Amino acid sequence: MKGARETGGAVAGDSLPAGERLPPASPLQDAVEYQRPPLTATLGLIGVILAVYLCEAVFRIAGSGTLFDPGIATLVALGALDKSLVVEGGQWWRLFSAPLLHGGVPHLALNGLALLFAGAALERVVGPIWFAAIFVVGALGGGLASLAINAADLISVGASGAIMGLFAAALVVAYRFPKQSRQRRLMLSGSLGVLIPSLIPLFDGLFGQRIDFAAHIGGAVAGGIVGATLLGLWHPGSEAPPHRKTALLVAVLGLCGAIFAASQVAATYSSQSLAVFIIPDARLPKGMDEIRTRSTELLAEFPRDPRSHIYRAVTLQGDNDNAGAEREWRAALADREMLRTFFKPELEHLIRVNLALLLKDSGRRAEAAEMASPVCASSGERQILLENAGLCPR
Repeated sequence: MKGARETGGAVAGDSLPAGERLPPASPLQDAVEYQRPPLTATLGLIGVILAVYLCEAVFRIAGSGTLFDPGIATLVALGALDKSLVVEGGQWWRLFSAPLLHGGVPHLALNGLALLFAGAALERVVGPIWFAAIFVVGALGGGLASLAINAADLISVGASGAIMGLFAAALVVAYRFPKQSRQRRLMLSGSLGVLIPSLIPLFDGLFGQRIDFAAHIGGAVAGGIVGATLLGLWHPGSEAPPHRKTALLVAVLGLCGAIFAASQVAATYSSQSLAVFIIPDARLPKGMDEIRTRSTELLAEFPRDPRSHIYRAVTLQGDNDNAGAEREWRAALADREMLRTFFKPELEHLIRVNLALLLKDSGRRAEAAEMASPVCASSGERQILLENAGLCPR
């Protein structure tokens, strides 16, 4: 599991000494120094992240993680960034859900604190709308970089890409203030104090989790670009940054993306929550010899995967334990939810054919015909096999 971890200095929106103020005519300086508006967007985003973590605790998948560490299965089910699901499965909505998820309480606390510092450094300068827009751009930039750079088997969650975007934007926007001003020094030192350790592998493995440096870099680049663009377009005498409607559009698109992601999580949660019981592809047996040697182990570890019971049934049947084989074939057929959620009907037909032939060999022809009935109603090689065995009406 990968989660970002940030450390660094706090950046406060302190007022400037009289000798370091912007010219008295600047409404921007007055806003920064005297009004000190509340961190609306910052606190709102922290509230959303806390609410999402509460959902991680409430909807934690049985057997996956703890209250303080939700576990990979829970995170994937709730929208973590999984390259195979995004690129191959087309679940691009995970770019909006993953930044709101966190891999544990330490991860959540560090990102929440970093977000608060970023808000103190930037929101009072650019306003809540632009702050939210930069958060969205940084989150998307971090997610795209994570997909492009990281290995396919790594799972990524956390707001670190978005937070790096905010600090990178603050670093650039700091140059709007006079060269010797305290505000500029605070914004520069605070932003660099977070960005530098977050972009080099100093704290990888902190609290037992990997840091997604790709997301950090992608978010910082995206935020830096937005900050530079904003700085270039922002008139020196203007209190508020320009193109507020554009920023509002970006923020609203981010909100809509998060809402759509939540709807997709709700729609896929059931199947994702069952995925923890499925044998990973990398651990599937490669042949009959491996089936025989590993059938007991796989059944003990993945008792809800029908393939575990199939492997065990084949092994027992090879040992002439027909009673044990029948028990496992029936167990493979019993969990209808698993069969229908993860497997095509052909697997159920395979189970029915083998169990029907076993029942026929045991002299229980009526039971065998009943078991074979759904396969007889289809067409194909298995239907022909049962027909030749006299278990399907001609």
